Amino acid sequence: MATAEGRPWTRTVGMLGAGATAGATIEYLLDPDRGRSRRARVRDQASHAVHELTHGLGRVSRDLRNRSRGIAAQTRFRLTGRSADDRILHERVRAELGRYLTHPHAVHVTVEDRVARLEGDVLSREERPAERAVRRIPGVKAVDARWNVHRDPSNVPQLQGPGRARPPVPELLHQHWAPSARFVTGTAGAALWILARRFHPAIAWTLRGAGTALAARAATNLPLRRLTGINAGRRAIDVNRAVSIAASPEAIWPLVSDYSIFAEFMPDVREVRRSADGLRSHWEITGPAGRLIRLDAIETSREEGKHVAWKSADGRLIAHAGMVRLTPEENGRTRVQVQLSYNPVVGAAGHAIARLLGADPATKLKVDLMRLKSYIDDHVTVDTGARPGLRG
Repeated sequence: MATAEGRPWTRTVGMLGAGATAGATIEYLLDPDRGRSRRARVRDQASHAVHELTHGLGRVSRDLRNRSRGIAAQTRFRLTGRSADDRILHERVRAELGRYLTHPHAVHVTVEDRVARLEGDVLSREERPAERAVRRIPGVKAVDARWNVHRDPSNVPQLQGPGRARPPVPELLHQHWAPSARFVTGTAGAALWILARRFHPAIAWTLRGAGTALAARAATNLPLRRLTGINAGRRAIDVNRAVSIAASPEAIWPLVSDYSIFAEFMPDVREVRRSADGLRSHWEITGPAGRLIRLDAIETSREEGKHVAWKSADGRLIAHAGMVRLTPEENGRTRVQVQLSYNPVVGAAGHAIARLLGADPATKLKVDLMRLKSYIDDHVTVDTGARPGLRG
């Protein structure tokens, strides 16, 4: 009864929402003053979207074709690789050990009559995974592990020094997915939404949530921790912008290295106060909807005239890190590059919402760099490379 009565109400609300959206869109596009430029912008964006879609479908097609060829080649290898001679098996064993051992040079391999003999020194935590990997190699009939297993490598010269095992990682555990993986995962997310109608509401919403997570992961190609901001540290969002300025690095450096001057050419920065030692700074910034955001930053690296880097103090709501780098160019110009990594509330999803509200940090950074360029043009004497100061 409740479901039957609820459907007309839901349909009415949907129709009202669709009508309001359509009316707002028509008013936006047909505005007498700005309608023409808005329509042109929408047309350009639509053309760009079609181009990106075509390019993306081409990448997916090529990736699927290449992966199909790889699967076919791997299948042939599994079927015919067992007839390989001992010399080829020796190379296969050495290559496989390189994936599972941090010090593969400490192990001596010999292969006789398709039996792999392993001698030398190995860490206890790597022994079983490496032996199992060697047993799975096509063509290896048996494994004779005679190596010495060590829990503590401090007294074993062969196990000293840095090293890192590189075992195969499933595709879906990679930080960045291939186009075919994104396509398959996105399709699976859409399928979960369609199948959810056939289940109880509790199960249906669980499936919809899983489908939404898969679709968002495939669309953004970002790990879920960066997408949600949970355990993402300071790297949910990366922003990188640069501008070329007609001034020497010596003239620009006093501006970009003294945070307290930022408020003069960055409207969103209200105030920056530096500590006595210059290593810590307190920022007051205007955030979305005019909200005041306070940040504490710690300087982590500085090379006079070249770069300065900082990061937010631990425990802050919006974790971030950044760097400003100056690179000399021809004709006395300087390339000013700003790299920012930050973790907004709700991670990359919060970043997307901020973009819809007109608070996209990437766009703001680009505008601020142009303001910096204008500020330097007005306050720096380019010919002499003087320190900032009003001309004349």
